[in-house]
Amino acid sequence: MKKEYVLGVLFFGGLWGISEVALGGWMYAAEMRQAAPVVLAVIAFAILSVARVFVPLPGSSASIGALAMLFKSLNAPFFACHMLAIFLLGASFDIVYSLARGRRKELIGLTSTYLGFALFALIITYVVRYSYWIGEGWPKVLRYVGITGTIAALCNAVVVPLGDRLARHLSNRALGRLPLRAWAVRAVSVMAAAIWIFALSRQF
Repeated sequence: MKKEYVLGVLFFGGLWGISEVALGGWMYAAEMRQAAPVVLAVIAFAILSVARVFVPLPGSSASIGALAMLFKSLNAPFFACHMLAIFLLGASFDIVYSLARGRRKELIGLTSTYLGFALFALIITYVVRYSYWIGEGWPKVLRYVGITGTIAALCNAVVVPLGDRLARHLSNRALGRLPLRAWAVRAVSVMAAAIWIFALSRQF
């Protein structure tokens, strides 16, 4: 894997992780439990759609999701359900994007969001059997996927194409100016290192 791709995965994984720790932590602390999954999923897919242009490899989105999950585990109280949701969103985006071969970005945003929400609700309820979910069973699963998931999916049907266009515009500018690209790689290296040093420092 190219050095730029490794740096990209580290950078975008850390960026997603920061959004989960900072914004996600604040929203859940403020009891915004209905809005938080939607807002965080939209931010996640904005990051993933941009990242896929700069790291155009199958498996890269799932890797970014895994790193975001790790970042959250380093910087916040242990909430296994949140980390599972993060990874499944990244993996779902990866699966749908790869199957669609990057075409029809609006459908990628819509379908992968539904898939991520559905997998999370089913796994956390019927495999993990988390007490917060198994009390209500199917009604809670259907509400989560049908209402929260639908709102997030509709938002991501717009966000993913926009993120892709923005990333391609930035990528074309960088490729057209090689010195700019070299400086961009250096900047990403510094930012990725800073993000992960910050994450690790919070443990000591």
